[in-house]
Amino acid sequence: MYCTYVQYINMDQFIHLPEFRIIVCKKCQYAVLPSHIDAHFAAKPHKLDKDERQRIIEEVAEINELIGNEETLRSEFVFPPPTSTPVAVLVKPKKNGLQCTFRSAGQTCQYICCTVERMRKHCWEEHQWKSKRKGGRPNRARSEDQQVPWRTGVHCQRFFIHGYKSGYFEVQKREAPTVTRQPSGNWKQH
Repeated sequence: MYCTYVQYINMDQFIHLPEFRIIVCKKCQYAVLPSHIDAHFAAKPHKLDKDERQRIIEEVAEINELIGNEETLRSEFVFPPPTSTPVAVLVKPKKNGLQCTFRSAGQTCQYICCTVERMRKHCWEEHQWKSKRKGGRPNRARSEDQQVPWRTGVHCQRFFIHGYKSGYFEVQKREAPTVTRQPSGNWKQH
């Protein structure tokens, strides 16, 4: 099972996830690239002054092997597999996700979103699929018969709130385990 034990390194504003080579803001519960720290902490809900933001940037600069910018994120960051437990330091998983079920080159599309409107747009733009249902209010009896190229009830999380790699990823259908601090100073997920 993926993520059964993850070392969490607790910092002042972040939790470092060495397994993913990222840092997660404790307040927002989303990952932040080091190249975005200044902008992240200048905005709501933080609104930290320039000196405090610079101190955080320097603290984060001490971390080895961290994905530092969007270029590295694009080429090196890998989402956990769908069999993963939820990542406890991220926002709790959404339980209403929709996952595209189109197959291409033997692989199922990995796109996940949380609204039918976005899924329809994805299916049209990426797979040229269009619903056979016409406009207007859906007929209950007919809408149940409509075959759609996605599955519902997907539990999903995301690391980044915007930008590249901000898409949702599937997690197991259970609540995120609790995280406790060990005497060694490391964090343990169980």
